[in-house]
Amino acid sequence: MKRLIFSLFIAVLAAGMSQAQNITRRYAWEGTLDGKIAIRLAIEVNSEGIVAGSILYPKAKKAAPILVVGSTYEGGMFYLSEYLADGRITGNMGFEIKGGLPVGEWTNPKTQKSYQFTSMRKIAFPNGFGGKLVPESPGNIGHEYGFMTYSEPYNDYMGGNFTFRAAGKNKVHFEACNAVRNIAEGESEAGRPAVLSGNHFVYRNVNECGYGFEAFFYPQFMVARSVTDGDTVGCFGMGASLEGVYIKTKK
Repeated sequence: MKRLIFSLFIAVLAAGMSQAQNITRRYAWEGTLDGKIAIRLAIEVNSEGIVAGSILYPKAKKAAPILVVGSTYEGGMFYLSEYLADGRITGNMGFEIKGGLPVGEWTNPKTQKSYQFTSMRKIAFPNGFGGKLVPESPGNIGHEYGFMTYSEPYNDYMGGNFTFRAAGKNKVHFEACNAVRNIAEGESEAGRPAVLSGNHFVYRNVNECGYGFEAFFYPQFMVARSVTDGDTVGCFGMGASLEGVYIKTKK
């Protein structure tokens, strides 16, 4: 009887957490990359199409789950990157789910070598791999967020960052830069901070050039997405925007 009550409690707790995170789908698999590198991957998808979870390389010398974050897109494609605590990207994944299993590849951003998902099978969702999409409360938004990815043309790591400072209740001023393709820089106007609604804000007319973006905040990262059409990124370099996943590097 006690075991049954405990099981029901855990089920209700899990359901409550999923609802708080607006989780719409959960997946967990294990298998290999090119039949050589053992992996375990578990992800959750929320109602905004943001995807987060963990990847584990069980045979690594110091095996520990690594944060993965990305998005889903029309047509069922998933694009994720794995992030270290300093925001450095150590792998990129692109796949679709067929028959409940991921079909696609993992790519090393530095060597550009790709490995196919192979021998994948469904598993129970592992403890400690989920819970990345709990909405962050406005009072816990970090001071600095950033990411770095290797750029072959520059033979160096390129990236982006957001810096926030409080500007009143549920309000923040920001400075931002994304230099992966071309440099996109922007900041909130004096007297016009970003206004948070829960873990989200929309900020339009950055640099008074018409570009706008939205930001979603979670305990370990934030996601920035453009909300205006492609013409408005003309205030930056060609093809540049503030879009991306930024890891919380300073509370």
